[in-house]
Amino acid sequence: MKRIRALHEPAPGLRDYLDHVRDPEWEEFRFHDAGGSHKELLDGLTDLQHGLCGYCEIDLIELDRQVEHWVPRSDPVGASRSLDVTNMIACCKGGTEGAYGSTRLADETRYREPVRRHQSCGQKKGGQVNDDLIDPRTLPALPSLTRVIVDGRMEADVPACESVGVSADRVQRTIEFLGLNVGRLRDARERHWRALSDAWKDSAEDLEVMEEAARGELLPKNGRSLPRTEATSDPQASASSMNAPGHGSERRRTVVDRVRSAGMVDIAQIICQQYRCQQHDCQRG
Repeated sequence: MKRIRALHEPAPGLRDYLDHVRDPEWEEFRFHDAGGSHKELLDGLTDLQHGLCGYCEIDLIELDRQVEHWVPRSDPVGASRSLDVTNMIACCKGGTEGAYGSTRLADETRYREPVRRHQSCGQKKGGQVNDDLIDPRTLPALPSLTRVIVDGRMEADVPACESVGVSADRVQRTIEFLGLNVGRLRDARERHWRALSDAWKDSAEDLEVMEEAARGELLPKNGRSLPRTEATSDPQASASSMNAPGHGSERRRTVVDRVRSAGMVDIAQIICQQYRCQQHDCQRG
């Protein structure tokens, strides 16, 4: 879970609905303009988040995305904010979208039985109100307050949390409350870590290669969508295509020391934290 941007103004279709309906309601809005206004709103949120779920960071596809209300509509406050875009996040369907056969079978990251055991994100959160949760839109750009370890589990990064005065226990409770360590997500992260490690282990001391790897893993594709955190676009192929020379600078040694201290080639957390926000304006920075 990383910081995401918030939508501050209603999409045109939502604005039109609010301007012309005396008693606006969320369920009615969903069918306004034959559903076109709802799709426009969801498209806007998805683009704002570079195509990733605001909680688990899986890529959002047409059949596996929805508008999540941070304060649930079942809560009186949430009900009054059901059409308030500052209360909305684009999210996946939390492992419950299993009705579309071939996609379900092809991507176990999105759906695994028993469904209840593998629910995450908005589905796991449900209508519960928990003021202790951390809204991903309020997270700092840097440092990342979470880390992923070799078995795919996400956990609070205690030193990072302490450096910005955020309770690591609160971050960990948010991870657990949203089900971000359910088996289907954890297994997918583990597969990706192993793919990254295999692809880049021989280049860990080459700063140019590692920076290029970070760009390939973390920057938006075509200026819009970010690659989902669990899936890999063949890092081994990318690794074999690079032949950058080695460097002996102090800067390189600092990066290498951090790589070694992490116990693996942790591109997303080591390289990206040093370079992404200095050069790019994207969701993860």
